[in-house]
Amino acid sequence: MRDSDAHVTALPHIGGTLVEVPEHLLQRSRDRRVALGAPTDDAGATEVPPSTTTSAPAVMQSATPAAPTSTKPALPTLPDLEPEPAPVPEPTKPWIIAAVTRKKIPYWAMPVLLFLPFWAIIFAGTLEPVESDSEIIALGREVYEGSGGCAGCHGAEGGGGVGPTLRDGEVMATFTDWRDQVIWIVNGSPAEAGTIYGDRGSVSLGAANGMPAFGEDLSAREILAATYYVRVDLGGAEEASVAHLEELFEAEEALPDAFEIGLTFPSTINGLLDSVEMAAR
Repeated sequence: MRDSDAHVTALPHIGGTLVEVPEHLLQRSRDRRVALGAPTDDAGATEVPPSTTTSAPAVMQSATPAAPTSTKPALPTLPDLEPEPAPVPEPTKPWIIAAVTRKKIPYWAMPVLLFLPFWAIIFAGTLEPVESDSEIIALGREVYEGSGGCAGCHGAEGGGGVGPTLRDGEVMATFTDWRDQVIWIVNGSPAEAGTIYGDRGSVSLGAANGMPAFGEDLSAREILAATYYVRVDLGGAEEASVAHLEELFEAEEALPDAFEIGLTFPSTINGLLDSVEMAAR
């Protein structure tokens, strides 16, 4: 070894020869330690005990250098972030609420609903067909309730009012023959009050307060239809009793446009019936 003033580090001998570290390597190591901020005095060196298996002299071993101190600046402390609020659920649509909350059809009703169409068909088969009004009844009702104004005096159902009742056979008791009723509708009440008319000897109130004449206001077919409607529908007469009246109503070609006031008699109507029968032959 060199003199004691030099810093020499002895390394373990290799093959019995002691190896020395050159001074310039030690100086470089010291400079590096200074740059890293580690201690550089020799007091930090520790003596390594000699090996128990060799007779080599003791070797001084440098202490482990301290870890370098970081020179990076500390990061700023970030504030605590508030947790993200939970998403608000979308409101349920009104029609969805209605569908969920409405009452459901019970299971026992399903077979009933299934067979309901078949039951309706069977039930409809048991019903009697609705008979529609014939042309003469329909026109007669229209004249009685509307254009003729008959319901205003005799009542909507023929029960009477200002005029006498027509229901329950009363009109047939007054006019046994339908021809007489037709003439009464055409001519109206006699001009002089107190005149007897009809088969029951009814007393007329006169033209001013009695039955008005409709010969100029209604056509011949309308008067025939009104007579048929009053006798059959309101009075309760059998249709067979007015069969000739219906026959004359249907013979439009044989009928005049209107019955003339004061010139219409039972013979006039009979002549029209004869012409209809002759045309039918």
